[in-house]
Amino acid sequence: MKIIVINGFNSFIGNSFYKKYKEKYKILKYKEDINNIQKLKLFTRKNNFDYFIHFAALSRLKCDTNKTKCKKTNYLSLKKIINHFNTLKIKPGFIFISSSHVYANSKKKLTENSKKKPNSLYGKLKLDSENYLKKNYEKYCILRLFNVYGKDQPKNFFIPDMKRKIKNNELIQLTKSIRDFIHINDVIKIIKFFVKKELYGEFNVGSGQGMFLTSIVKMISSITKIKSKIEIINKSDKLIANISKLRKVGYTFKINKIRKINLNS
Repeated sequence: MKIIVINGFNSFIGNSFYKKYKEKYKILKYKEDINNIQKLKLFTRKNNFDYFIHFAALSRLKCDTNKTKCKKTNYLSLKKIINHFNTLKIKPGFIFISSSHVYANSKKKLTENSKKKPNSLYGKLKLDSENYLKKNYEKYCILRLFNVYGKDQPKNFFIPDMKRKIKNNELIQLTKSIRDFIHINDVIKIIKFFVKKELYGEFNVGSGQGMFLTSIVKMISSITKIKSKIEIINKSDKLIANISKLRKVGYTFKINKIRKINLNS
């Protein structure tokens, strides 16, 4: 049985992964502050493990409000972890949960080699972390997640936020944006696939399908039977994953396109 260490285990994705696969793998929750490298050194002296999955990060909103803390947590901590892992005799596989926010908008589906042009501090630090990882560690896997959704998702994500605004009869301002949404169940299956197959490199994790944000709001309105108040801003952009590289390495399971939104999340 593989032994996996995860940080950020209270995050939406980290917690979902733990609950789903805690019986299949021995999963150790790293509970210390990721900025405290001495605690990690002590942990690695006491525990042997095959994989380290780096879920921990501050959200985009928190990065906007506390830039110093965001840089420390979302980038500098990763550098310390990687530098320490390079001193170990047996180096664990390292899975970094990155984001589609490293990319520039594109009319075409985004491949792993598409132009990188983050427009937020959150995205910039994800890209900085990726670059450091690629230059300084061999056994790395970068998973660039597109828009994740699912039950019990935190309120600051797009779909829960839209549900709240519709329920409160708030005006929703949206651009003509198209995004790629992937369900949390698909995301954690893909993470498990990379652990099982021991694959490394950088990969897009999305559905490969785009949806207008306005269409999702209308879907929520239809389900709740509450009319939404939408103001369309005349600006359009698109972020859709090309997942051919994921398919090429053998991931053959169906990735569901968003159809119905769980109203209990």
